[in-house]
Order: sequence, then C-alpha cells, then structure tokens
Amino acid sequence: MLIQIGEKEFDLRTNLGVVKKLEKKFKRPLTTLLAGLEDATVDEMIAILSYGLGEEQAEQAAELVASIENEMDYATIWAVLQEFVISLMFSGTPEQKESKIAKSNFDEPQKNAFRGLLGLPLKEIPTEDIAEPNTSTPES
Repeated sequence: MLIQIGEKEFDLRTNLGVVKKLEKKFKRPLTTLLAGLEDATVDEMIAILSYGLGEEQAEQAAELVASIENEMDYATIWAVLQEFVISLMFSGTPEQKESKIAKSNFDEPQKNAFRGLLGLPLKEIPTEDIAEPNTSTPES
C-alpha cells in the first residue's frame, strides 16, 4: 500500500507477516486491534503504520514518523490507518479484494465501508419495502 506524505512516498506492506508482528506487539488479535482503533493514541497510530515498513525499510521509520508529524493532521492519519488495517484484512487485486469482501460475514453497510476505504466501487444496498398502511374499513 503506497501512501504519499508531502513529497515522500512510503510503501507499507500488508501481508500476514505484518499482522503477526502487530499482534505480537499489541498482544491482541487483529480483529480486536481493529475494534479498538478509535481508542488509539497518535503514537499508537504511528507505531501501527510503522510496522508496515518491514525490516528492509526499517531505516525509513524515523522518516515516516517525521513526515506524519510534520505533514498530517489527525483526520488524515486516522483515514490512512483505517485503510492500512483494512488492507491487512483484504489484500490482492481489486477483484480479489471485492471477492473477499463479498464472501465475508459483515453486513452490507460494513462491506461498503471497507470498499470505500479500499477505493472499490460501492454496492447499492436495497432498502426494505415499506409496508402499505391498511386503509380498508371493516364491513358492517
């Protein structure tokens, strides 16, 4: 997953190796980590993103942290973090991601939220038919 921060571009890995490292660091499964993201501090958000650099790019960690702190606001880091974590769950080509999302057990609004974060087209969610009120009158 490529993220652009100011003039710099960072390539964050989204494979199972990153998931395992995150789970080990935070001592929680990815799904629990996902559920608790709204309680993450900025330092935790930066740490999570830093794990995507991988060991080969570890020297970029300080550069990533500096770029985030100098170029991003809270809403931007929050959006990038959500996209990163969803990319850890649904990797592959856009078609593969859509297939995985479609097969998942999430409800349709949540699936569309994932699609939106991954830049995939949203699916139309059918609304239930509204029952017609009973306008008949009882016969006397």
